Amino acid sequence: MQQKIWESFIFPKGHHVGMQQFHNPMIFFVITGSVCFKRNDTEETHTVFSHEMFMVQSDNSFEIILLEQTHLIICHVPSESWFAEQKWIEELIPDNNNVAEEIFKLTLNKVIIHYLYLLNLYIKGEFHSQHFFELKLQELFFLLLHYYPKSYLAQFLQHIILKDMQFKKLVTANYLQAKNVQELAKSVNYSTSGFIKKFRRCFNESPYRWMQKQKAKQISVEIHHGIKSLQEIANEYKFSSYQHFSVFCKVQLGAPPTVILENNRIKKQ
Repeated sequence: MQQKIWESFIFPKGHHVGMQQFHNPMIFFVITGSVCFKRNDTEETHTVFSHEMFMVQSDNSFEIILLEQTHLIICHVPSESWFAEQKWIEELIPDNNNVAEEIFKLTLNKVIIHYLYLLNLYIKGEFHSQHFFELKLQELFFLLLHYYPKSYLAQFLQHIILKDMQFKKLVTANYLQAKNVQELAKSVNYSTSGFIKKFRRCFNESPYRWMQKQKAKQISVEIHHGIKSLQEIANEYKFSSYQHFSVFCKVQLGAPPTVILENNRIKKQ
């Protein structure tokens, strides 16, 4: 069953909305009332008032406390939606990447308010077309881009822009199948040069170095599990020879695989 893109709630004063794990970023529209927002990894709180909106990224748990009876419309934004709008989102990336890592509110203008009013009618009318609500999400993107300054949108969408969520998800989903940087770039539909540039901005290191680290982590797990022989691990990770595999472990993990395996056995005794 597909997750709803749009939800509408009227919560009483004092109600708590908490989320520990969620798959997609969410945009909260405060139609009436006011809320106190707090990320669970910080003590800082933010008050959001009527006719304001804010975004919550998918890698932070959070809590929202209703300061009065409040009407909230919540938009769950699927990752593929950001990918589809990648071109205009990337246009918002500031040259100096100097955007504060905190919640940024935007005031709902008259057009967005009317848009949300109609949307609420569709939600409450039990309109069941998933495709229709996907189109309404696209409409929201167009309205944001048209009615708000790019500098404001850059801060509102900061976690999507600076962390390049979709790009990172594509990389992490494909790197195990890629033999080298060129193959990884191709798998995520980038030229090698464009991929390296974007990768450095997202991960703060070269893709080759990052891929070597990830490979080393996987190999370390395999050795410590002790299920496969060292030769089987070397073959599985396509090393040209056992010696090459041994050198890789020494450089990336600090010791040859035989030493790592022996140390692990000693610890288990």
